[in-house]
Amino acid sequence: MKAIRALLPFLFALGVVLSCSPAASAQAKRPSKAAKAPSSARAHDLSGVWMEDRPRPQTVVERYWIYEFTEEEPPMTAWGEAQYKATKSSFGTHPFPLAETNDPIYRGCSPPGFPRVFTHPFPMQIVQVPGEVIMLFEWDSTRHQIFTDGRPHDTSLGPQWMGDSIGHWEGDTLVADTVNFNEKTWLDRIGHPHSDALHVVERIRRINHDHLLDDITIEDPKAYTKPWTAHLDFVLKPTWTLGEQFCEDQESFEGLENKETTPAK
Repeated sequence: MKAIRALLPFLFALGVVLSCSPAASAQAKRPSKAAKAPSSARAHDLSGVWMEDRPRPQTVVERYWIYEFTEEEPPMTAWGEAQYKATKSSFGTHPFPLAETNDPIYRGCSPPGFPRVFTHPFPMQIVQVPGEVIMLFEWDSTRHQIFTDGRPHDTSLGPQWMGDSIGHWEGDTLVADTVNFNEKTWLDRIGHPHSDALHVVERIRRINHDHLLDDITIEDPKAYTKPWTAHLDFVLKPTWTLGEQFCEDQESFEGLENKETTPAK
């Protein structure tokens, strides 16, 4: 018994040393890391069907967001101004009849391009898989594919309607960088131009379960004197499913316009 009592101080000291060792310290930290993981995963979850969240004033003219990104005129270069003045949009304060418009979508069913696709008032779905975030748009069944696996931009396929997008996470925000555009699209539905130097950066985050924010910075030194921004708000539509929406499947745009403007008999 005396021998055991004599060993007690030694055993106590040994226990203190072991509890402070790196191995014991690592074991103590593991549960807290595991507890944080679900929260981090939720912060990176952008999935769902989303619809742009805007009020609906009386007239279409007041609902600028269905045809352009900001009420303020973006700062255009001389080249940009010339391109813009040559457009004949069927939207805005001075719309042209569809028979006169030179909108590439209404004249030839061209893809909307990016970021114009956001201005068409149809829902989109965000799907996430390892290394990739994909936005699927109901309008023209268009996709915006953002690779998050660390790859660089790939321009080997040549200029694209939707560009080439890569992204990374900064906290709970997905930063998407898109380049490599062709020059065949308008930037929006009112005819603001862009060149093949267009560079779009998005900062996408879920501000709560039902709301998503996409802050967009548009840079094109050929068309604009400085970068400019737009802010898109989306609301979750958990019971919605995307429909098929192809330009070729629709009645002609001019036919629809005639129905709207022809008085009933």
